[in-house]
Amino acid sequence: MPHRITPGERGVQLLLAGWLAVTVLSQHPQRSFDALRRYDKVGAIPNWRFFAPFPIQHDYVLLYRVAGDGGQVTPWRRAMERQKRSWSSVVWSPGRRGEKSVLAVCAELVTDLLAGGQEAVRDGVPDRMLRAFVRQAALMDPETPADGRRCQFLICESGGYETAIAPKFLHASPFFALRPEAE
Repeated sequence: MPHRITPGERGVQLLLAGWLAVTVLSQHPQRSFDALRRYDKVGAIPNWRFFAPFPIQHDYVLLYRVAGDGGQVTPWRRAMERQKRSWSSVVWSPGRRGEKSVLAVCAELVTDLLAGGQEAVRDGVPDRMLRAFVRQAALMDPETPADGRRCQFLICESGGYETAIAPKFLHASPFFALRPEAE
């Protein structure tokens, strides 16, 4: 004979399911979900923010633009589009490795910039890597003008999901040859 769930057991199940749902919702990067903690007088809703005591407060965004022979400059464009996320991305997201690698190089360049100024980053490894990446992105972009000769990249700090935080411009490279053979 199967075990019948008593009303007390059902109540405990519902309580735990509700606690789990509120815990998961309160971990969302959007701070509006923090309102759920207002009713938590005993500290039952943990604040993991993905297990970091000080969660990431910003994202880096890598932009580029291309200048043509006539002096016209294209608008800034993202060097890489954000990867679409699915529920399986929580466990397995190999498509984000490239994006994370580029953002790690951006972080390295910004760290070098803060430590030693503009001259410290010029022609350093992060600068050369980002120029090569931006060249490839610009050359593969169908909207790059045919007469494009030089390009420039810009590293910005963005609030990510937090739209109330204005972007902050951290570093703009000098213009460099779009095609390396032209250098």
